[in-house]
Amino acid sequence: MDRRKRIHTDRAPSSIGYRSNAMAAAGFVFTGGHIGAPMVLPGEILVPASSLEEQVDWCLKHTEQLSLAGGAPKERVVELSVHLVPMEQQNVVRRRVHDFLRFEPPLVNVRPVRKIALDAMLELDWIAVADSTISIAEATHILRPFGHGQGLVHSGPFVIINGLTAPGTMLAEQTMNLFAEADRQLHEAGSALSNVIKLTVYIGGGEYSDFNDATKELFAHFEPPTRSVLGKSLPNGTLLQVDLIALRGRGADT
Repeated sequence: MDRRKRIHTDRAPSSIGYRSNAMAAAGFVFTGGHIGAPMVLPGEILVPASSLEEQVDWCLKHTEQLSLAGGAPKERVVELSVHLVPMEQQNVVRRRVHDFLRFEPPLVNVRPVRKIALDAMLELDWIAVADSTISIAEATHILRPFGHGQGLVHSGPFVIINGLTAPGTMLAEQTMNLFAEADRQLHEAGSALSNVIKLTVYIGGGEYSDFNDATKELFAHFEPPTRSVLGKSLPNGTLLQVDLIALRGRGADT
């Protein structure tokens, strides 16, 4: 299970954009972000549910199906990320998550954002353990650095880069420059862009389509990673910020 494997199921909404819904790697299952919308057809959603509670429930249901398709039951969730527009209602989200899982994962990250796809109130993803030989305590230690601080960290079988930005006057230019820098840093760390499993993407300005078109070009020759893409206020001139996690080693893609 050291290699990246793309996970798909008709029981969860299909990917919109050039990304994977979920990936299995090194005994973990990484899910991409979902919004809380019921499926009208297998793999198809139209609009988010009307209440925050319903949106949380649909996010969790979709994410569980992807996790199960990768061999990781919800009892093995280690890290859960929620990006939320009505931040003052995070207690509602935490309560619904606890009711669904029957426990609180060791790592829970609730972050405010400015905008979510289809004007949803939240986007949710989780990372779970599929390999029974990996303890929850070990998995927690490995995943703890993801999404916190800035810079590159080696952690277990992964290379993590947090808070990555790049220069450029337009979003497409910053996207290309950012992933070129990510590839450079990953190569120095004994990995590669084709080993990236998961992205958390914050867009501070520009058109989402520009970012999506750039990633289509960048990830054209390997299975694209999972990702969560959010609108967020970033420092002046910064249109894009990314946290990523990649497998160590060369040629880990399938």
